[in-house]
Amino acid sequence: MSSDNNSELKSTGEILTDPTGFTKSFVTHYKEDTNTEILFHKLELGDQIIINIQFNGIMDTTFELPLSSKSTVNFLSSIPNSLDDPGVEPVLLVGNHSNLKISIIASQIGKLITTSNHPKPAILSIGSKWFGKFDETTDDDFDKLMFILENIKKLL
Repeated sequence: MSSDNNSELKSTGEILTDPTGFTKSFVTHYKEDTNTEILFHKLELGDQIIINIQFNGIMDTTFELPLSSKSTVNFLSSIPNSLDDPGVEPVLLVGNHSNLKISIIASQIGKLITTSNHPKPAILSIGSKWFGKFDETTDDDFDKLMFILENIKKLL
Protein backbone atom coordinates (compact mmCIF):
# COMPACT_ATOMS: atom_id res chain seq x y z
CA MET A 1 0.00 0.00 0.00
CA SER A 2 1.25 3.45 -0.75
CA SER A 3 1.36 6.11 1.93
CA ASP A 4 -1.56 7.87 0.18
CA ASN A 5 -3.66 4.72 0.62
CA ASN A 6 -2.61 4.48 4.27
CA SER A 7 -3.70 8.05 5.02
CA GLU A 8 -6.99 7.44 3.20
CA LEU A 9 -7.39 4.20 5.16
CA LYS A 10 -6.73 5.99 8.45
CA SER A 11 -9.22 8.74 7.83
CA THR A 12 -12.14 6.78 6.38
CA GLY A 13 -11.92 3.27 7.83
CA GLU A 14 -13.24 1.93 4.53
CA ILE A 15 -12.27 -1.52 3.35
CA LEU A 16 -9.65 -1.40 0.63
CA THR A 17 -9.37 -4.30 -1.78
CA ASP A 18 -6.47 -4.66 -4.18
CA PRO A 19 -7.28 -4.89 -7.92
CA THR A 20 -6.62 -8.66 -7.94
CA GLY A 21 -9.07 -9.23 -5.09
CA PHE A 22 -6.52 -11.22 -3.08
CA THR A 23 -6.27 -8.77 -0.19
CA LYS A 24 -8.61 -6.67 1.90
CA SER A 25 -7.67 -4.32 4.70
CA PHE A 26 -8.94 -1.50 6.84
CA VAL A 27 -7.93 0.51 9.88
CA THR A 28 -10.20 1.20 12.82
CA HIS A 29 -10.16 2.13 16.50
CA TYR A 30 -11.73 0.49 19.52
CA LYS A 31 -14.43 2.64 21.11
CA GLU A 32 -12.94 6.03 22.04
CA ASP A 33 -9.30 4.86 22.01
CA THR A 34 -7.85 6.92 19.15
CA ASN A 35 -4.30 6.20 20.39
CA THR A 36 -4.46 2.59 19.22
CA GLU A 37 -4.71 2.07 15.49
CA ILE A 38 -5.98 -1.41 14.64
CA LEU A 39 -5.25 -2.77 11.16
CA PHE A 40 -7.26 -5.74 9.91
CA HIS A 41 -5.76 -7.40 6.84
CA LYS A 42 -6.72 -10.56 4.93
CA LEU A 43 -4.78 -12.26 2.16
CA GLU A 44 -6.80 -14.99 0.48
CA LEU A 45 -4.96 -17.67 -1.43
CA GLY A 46 -6.41 -20.64 -3.30
CA ASP A 47 -6.05 -23.02 -0.38
CA GLN A 48 -5.48 -20.79 2.65
CA ILE A 49 -6.35 -17.47 4.29
CA ILE A 50 -3.83 -15.28 6.09
CA ILE A 51 -5.28 -12.83 8.60
CA ASN A 52 -3.24 -10.14 10.32
CA ILE A 53 -4.50 -7.99 13.18
CA GLN A 54 -2.00 -5.29 14.13
CA PHE A 55 -2.26 -2.97 17.10
CA ASN A 56 -0.15 0.11 16.34
CA GLY A 57 1.79 -2.05 13.88
CA ILE A 58 2.50 -4.84 16.37
CA MET A 59 1.75 -8.56 15.97
CA ASP A 60 3.46 -10.95 18.39
CA THR A 61 1.45 -14.16 18.18
CA THR A 62 0.78 -16.49 15.24
CA PHE A 63 -1.65 -19.40 15.03
CA GLU A 64 -2.42 -22.01 12.45
CA LEU A 65 -6.20 -22.49 12.21
CA PRO A 66 -6.75 -25.82 10.43
CA LEU A 67 -10.27 -26.82 9.43
CA SER A 68 -11.79 -29.98 10.84
CA SER A 69 -12.48 -32.83 8.43
CA LYS A 70 -16.21 -32.39 9.02
CA SER A 71 -16.07 -28.71 7.98
CA THR A 72 -14.15 -29.57 4.82
CA VAL A 73 -16.56 -32.35 3.85
CA ASN A 74 -19.54 -30.08 4.53
CA PHE A 75 -18.10 -27.35 2.32
CA LEU A 76 -17.28 -29.72 -0.54
CA SER A 77 -20.79 -31.25 -0.25
CA SER A 78 -22.47 -27.82 -0.11
CA ILE A 79 -23.82 -28.57 3.36
CA PRO A 80 -23.79 -25.53 5.65
CA ASN A 81 -21.50 -25.79 8.65
CA SER A 82 -23.30 -25.66 11.95
CA LEU A 83 -22.26 -23.49 14.86
CA ASP A 84 -22.11 -26.53 17.16
CA ASP A 85 -19.18 -28.00 15.19
CA PRO A 86 -16.08 -26.66 16.93
CA GLY A 87 -14.33 -26.77 13.55
CA VAL A 88 -10.98 -25.38 14.63
CA GLU A 89 -8.35 -26.19 17.21
CA PRO A 90 -5.78 -23.36 17.00
CA VAL A 91 -2.14 -24.40 16.88
CA LEU A 92 0.19 -21.81 18.39
CA LEU A 93 3.20 -21.27 16.14
CA VAL A 94 4.75 -18.18 17.76
CA GLY A 95 3.85 -16.62 21.09
CA ASN A 96 3.16 -17.36 24.74
CA HIS A 97 1.82 -20.91 25.18
CA SER A 98 0.22 -20.04 28.51
CA ASN A 99 -1.87 -17.16 27.11
CA LEU A 100 -5.34 -18.69 27.20
CA LYS A 101 -7.04 -15.39 26.31
CA ILE A 102 -5.44 -15.13 22.89
CA SER A 103 -6.04 -18.85 22.24
CA ILE A 104 -9.77 -18.35 22.86
CA ILE A 105 -9.80 -15.39 20.47
CA ALA A 106 -8.03 -17.48 17.82
CA SER A 107 -10.55 -20.28 18.31
CA GLN A 108 -13.48 -17.89 17.88
CA ILE A 109 -11.94 -16.43 14.71
CA GLY A 110 -11.49 -20.00 13.45
CA LYS A 111 -15.20 -20.66 14.05
CA LEU A 112 -16.07 -17.59 11.99
CA ILE A 113 -13.88 -18.84 9.15
CA THR A 114 -15.47 -22.30 9.38
CA THR A 115 -18.98 -20.86 9.07
CA SER A 116 -18.06 -18.44 6.25
CA ASN A 117 -19.05 -18.97 2.61
CA HIS A 118 -15.60 -20.28 1.65
CA PRO A 119 -13.95 -21.93 4.66
CA LYS A 120 -10.22 -22.58 4.32
CA PRO A 121 -7.39 -23.29 6.72
CA ALA A 122 -5.91 -20.04 7.99
CA ILE A 123 -2.87 -18.45 9.53
CA LEU A 124 -3.69 -15.78 12.11
CA SER A 125 -1.14 -13.25 13.33
CA ILE A 126 -2.34 -10.94 16.08
CA GLY A 127 -1.01 -8.61 18.75
CA SER A 128 -1.71 -10.12 22.16
CA LYS A 129 -0.66 -7.26 24.42
CA TRP A 130 -3.78 -5.19 23.56
CA PHE A 131 -5.88 -7.75 25.41
CA GLY A 132 -4.06 -7.11 28.69
CA LYS A 133 -2.33 -9.55 31.00
CA PHE A 134 -2.99 -13.13 29.96
CA ASP A 135 -3.52 -14.32 33.53
CA GLU A 136 -6.06 -11.62 34.47
CA THR A 137 -9.59 -11.04 33.25
CA THR A 138 -11.30 -7.68 32.96
CA ASP A 139 -14.86 -6.57 32.30
CA ASP A 140 -13.71 -5.36 28.87
CA ASP A 141 -12.42 -8.76 27.64
CA PHE A 142 -15.75 -9.88 26.14
CA ASP A 143 -16.31 -6.50 24.47
CA LYS A 144 -12.85 -6.67 22.90
CA LEU A 145 -13.53 -10.19 21.63
CA MET A 146 -16.82 -9.10 20.07
CA PHE A 147 -15.12 -6.07 18.48
CA ILE A 148 -12.47 -8.31 16.88
CA LEU A 149 -15.08 -10.82 15.62
CA GLU A 150 -17.29 -8.10 14.11
CA ASN A 151 -14.32 -6.69 12.22
CA ILE A 152 -13.16 -10.12 11.05
CA LYS A 153 -16.66 -10.66 9.63
CA LYS A 154 -16.11 -7.56 7.48
CA LEU A 155 -13.00 -9.17 5.97
CA LEU A 156 -14.60 -12.55 5.33
